Amino acid sequence: MTTAHLAIPVEELFATHQKRIELVRQCANESTETEFARKWVSVLRRCANWFLSMPLTPELHCEPGGAFRATIESTFYAMRLAGGQKFAADLTSDKRRRLEPQYNYAVFLAAACSLLDEPFRHFEMVRLSDRTKWNPAAHGAFGTWIGTGQFAVERRVTPLKNERMRTAMFAQTVIMPELLSGFDTTVLDDLFNAINPERSPQGFEPLVHKVVRQAMDVAVDFERKAQRAVFAPVKYDVPSAVHVALALEPQFVAAAPATADSAVASGHPSASSGEPNAGVAPESSTKTPEPQAAVVGATAASQQQASASAPKFSQSLLDALERSEAQAAGAAAAEPSTSASAPAPRPAPVDPAAARPARSNANRVGPSDEELTELLGPGAAMLKEFFKALAGDVATGKANVTWEEKGLAVQKRLVGGYGITSDTLVEQLKKRSLLMRAHGNDICIVERAGRLIVERPAA
Repeated sequence: MTTAHLAIPVEELFATHQKRIELVRQCANESTETEFARKWVSVLRRCANWFLSMPLTPELHCEPGGAFRATIESTFYAMRLAGGQKFAADLTSDKRRRLEPQYNYAVFLAAACSLLDEPFRHFEMVRLSDRTKWNPAAHGAFGTWIGTGQFAVERRVTPLKNERMRTAMFAQTVIMPELLSGFDTTVLDDLFNAINPERSPQGFEPLVHKVVRQAMDVAVDFERKAQRAVFAPVKYDVPSAVHVALALEPQFVAAAPATADSAVASGHPSASSGEPNAGVAPESSTKTPEPQAAVVGATAASQQQASASAPKFSQSLLDALERSEAQAAGAAAAEPSTSASAPAPRPAPVDPAAARPARSNANRVGPSDEELTELLGPGAAMLKEFFKALAGDVATGKANVTWEEKGLAVQKRLVGGYGITSDTLVEQLKKRSLLMRAHGNDICIVERAGRLIVERPAA
């Protein structure tokens, strides 16, 4: 029996995944909403029109509209991963500053287009009106082809082979030419090379390809965990039910003490009169039992009213509260009674700054931000990271540097592992008069800068 499906409109898909699109909006960091709609939302709309209600695969994102959900999740993870990377690290700071927004946008486009071929590899979409099968190479986007008609989803016996060129061809319907006009040639090469990335790359892997591949792996990993209901453990201690109940217990205001008039009306002498009346008390208690019964009834009614207004706990919670109160009472009885009215002494206030142990300069690893700012000036984030990373590796024995007569010598081949080229480092050190020499295979840094990396040994 064939099950007929209706396509989910694009606007409904956007309304369902509005929160995910807002996360993409935060990562895009566009200055205006118009620019975000032109460059980012337009691509997601074309992706939604391409997929509509198609699932991604039989195992992952298999619900109606799952392919579009997987696309948004992959783009978000890719942009989050791209935020911590340094693209074009071998170029100067000016060129890097100009190319970095291009690389971030290229990561988004590559991630958005990497799953265009995935539903077609696993399923056959059959239009029920004429029993025609959807061929994306000939028919284009699925939403344009199916319209408002019904369709059936048939799983292929064997999935088609993963073809990166086919995915790149489908990407031409999503990425419009005007969106590519602002890219440099090198960025375009990395963009098209990262669409539908290889799962196990061999040899050198460009950074854009690596970021998109890792983002898709993260999306798959989160989907499998969600299907198995496997979640990360809570990192903080959960309070017990007793503490929660005590914290939420309402505070009742104590009733006002009984006055002399109420005591006389109830048939009991007032305690404040100070005149014992031993002969009258038995007589009044024997002759007037009715007021006592009235008082007992009023007390019972007030207790019922208070119990009705108090919160009702479960039996297990009540038992826990009783045990907690019993333990507290036993602990209070065991303590030596000093003065019932004397308040408990308050502990002396503790200054957190004074209680924190002082940091030893001998055990310190890496320079502080204040020292780096004093040496390098404001900004210079790349140089600060280089000094911190190199100092940490030298302290742990992962990197070797040599003290010379006038400064600290660092090998040029060592510099490239910290996201900065040796030429860029030489240029930045020259600007700040921190360079002694840069001949051969070494870069010699002046002594006051070298001491931030490692202290000069005693002669």
